[in-house]
Formats: sequence, structure tokens, C-alpha cells
Amino acid sequence: MSAGRRHPTGSSQAGLSLVETVIALALTILVMGSLLELANPAAALHRTLPEAAAVQQRLRYAFDRLFSDLMRAGRGTTERLPGRLGRFLPPIVPYRLGHRAARDTHRRPVANAVSVLSVSRRAGAEATTLGPIAGAATTVELGAGPGCTQPGCGHRARDMVLVFDERGAWELFRVTAVAAMRLTLERVHATDTAFAPGAVVAPVDLSHYYFDAEQAQLRHYDGWRADFPLVDQLVHLGFGFLGVAPGPTACQSPATVGQLVDIDLSQLGDGPWCGPPGLPFDADLLRIRAVVVTLRVQSGAAEFRGVDPRLFTRPGSAPGMRGAVPDHEVTFTVAPPNL
Repeated sequence: MSAGRRHPTGSSQAGLSLVETVIALALTILVMGSLLELANPAAALHRTLPEAAAVQQRLRYAFDRLFSDLMRAGRGTTERLPGRLGRFLPPIVPYRLGHRAARDTHRRPVANAVSVLSVSRRAGAEATTLGPIAGAATTVELGAGPGCTQPGCGHRARDMVLVFDERGAWELFRVTAVAAMRLTLERVHATDTAFAPGAVVAPVDLSHYYFDAEQAQLRHYDGWRADFPLVDQLVHLGFGFLGVAPGPTACQSPATVGQLVDIDLSQLGDGPWCGPPGLPFDADLLRIRAVVVTLRVQSGAAEFRGVDPRLFTRPGSAPGMRGAVPDHEVTFTVAPPNL
């Protein structure tokens, strides 16, 4: 009998059989596959979340700019001939106003652009003129009044001002020079409206928002030369208008009471015409009391856009919805208090 040697007597020391190995391998593959299946959505979410946040941020910024400027529409003077602007001019028009506006732009209202006028609270003081205003460019003396200090009652070169009088005549001017209590003014539009002494000069904000389909941008024009993009990857911009029934006199703002009705775009460019020669406007523009705005923004990368036309205005290359970021759209109604 050999000393120190022992032979295994049971199966507890035996290795796994082939069947057991195959089953263990299959279970391992199953578990790993399940883990990968759980990880794929997380990976897709990790890729799409930053892009979705960027789309939402662009939409939020476009909403904030349009909402805040539309809410100020029609804000008028408080010191000189106080009252809202809508009593003699349309604070919201569906076309371009400003130095670069075409002469017949008032006859071609569009659904994807709007110009907004309001008296500014951030520029110079309201004042009255001591001399007449005539011609394309003029220098006018200002009368002292509340908040009116030298030079030029706080107005600065390149500011835009609204000049109007008790008759309801009005025009937009750009300040080109300031000295003591004098302003040198240049007409924004090609008009020849003359003003007698005593006309009001008030700082004004002019904002023109429009959709650039080629560049997929929301753009802003300041009424003179500054024209720049605000939001990229905009694929739709639309404006609709709600208003009151026409008043008894076409060129006077009708009563603000009554049920609001849709104003078709065609009604805003067919007359009757009001306003100064060279800058006429459709009488129906004075009926506007609220604006309905629709914004739609897309992902900037084609890899995040799919092909479903209900979700993507411009199709992309995303194979399915798991890795896609649908277009974001919002529709809101603004009822400016000064309308």
C-alpha cells in the first residue's frame, strides 16, 4: 500500500460537464444582452439630451423676444400729448418699417413678419419743437420740459424718434447730431410731412421681426441699418391677428370693447388708406387688439432629425425615434395692454 496517496472517491471534485458549460455560457450571454439593451436607451438619451436642451433654449429665447416687444406695442407718451400710439398710427403692422422698407411694402402684408412701435422708456425725454420741421433733414430747437436736460433732452445720435402733432400727423426720424437743445433729424421714410412748431418729439423703439427661410433664422431689423439673426434653426414663424369690428370712421381707432374676430391678412393691405403721404397704412390695422404667434424650431444636426413630416419640418438622417430630437413648436397669443 502506497503511503501519502489518496484517490478521489466522489463526484464533488469533478469539472463541469459540456451541457453545464453551454447553459452557463447561454445565461451569461442573455444577461449581458439584457444589460446592453438597457444601456442603449441611456446612451441615446445621453446623446440627445444636450441637443434637445439647445432646441428648447432657442425656442425660449425667440418666445421671450417676441412676447416682450409685442407686449410693449402701442405704448405712448406720458408728458406731451399723452396717450397710446394707436389713436393715430398702427403700432403693429405685418410688413417692414424703416429706412430699408420698400415704398409699396404697405400693400404686401406677409404672415411671417411683423413691425412693432412703442415709445421708449430708455432713451431721451419727450419734448416739443420750437420751430417747424420740413424737408428730408432738418435741425430743430427743443423746448425745455420735465426731464429735458442738455444736450438734446437726453437724445443721442443714432436714436430714433417719433414726431407727431395734435392733427395726428406723424413720422419717424433718426437723430444724426445733438448740440445744446438742438437735434438734427433725418427722415426714416421717404415722406414730406411738415410739422409746425409745438410738435412732440418722443424716443421710439422700432423692431421688425421676420423669417429668413433660406438661412432658417429669426432675424431682427432696427429700422435703420442693423439687421442681424436672433435665432438659428427656425423652420416656421407665423403671425395671426385678432381685432374688433370696424368703427364708424375708417381712419380712427374703433372702440376697444366687443368680441375679437380674426382679421384676414388680405384685409390688411386692401385699403382704405390712412396716414401721411409716403407712409400710408390700411385702416384695418387700427382694429388689431391681439397677435397670435407660432414658432417652430428644429435640431441643427441632420443626424438628430428623422423623416416623419409630422415631427420634422426638414427631414434628416436619424434611423428612428430613439436617437432623434423632434421639432419644438409653440403657439401663444399676446394682447398688448396699449392696444
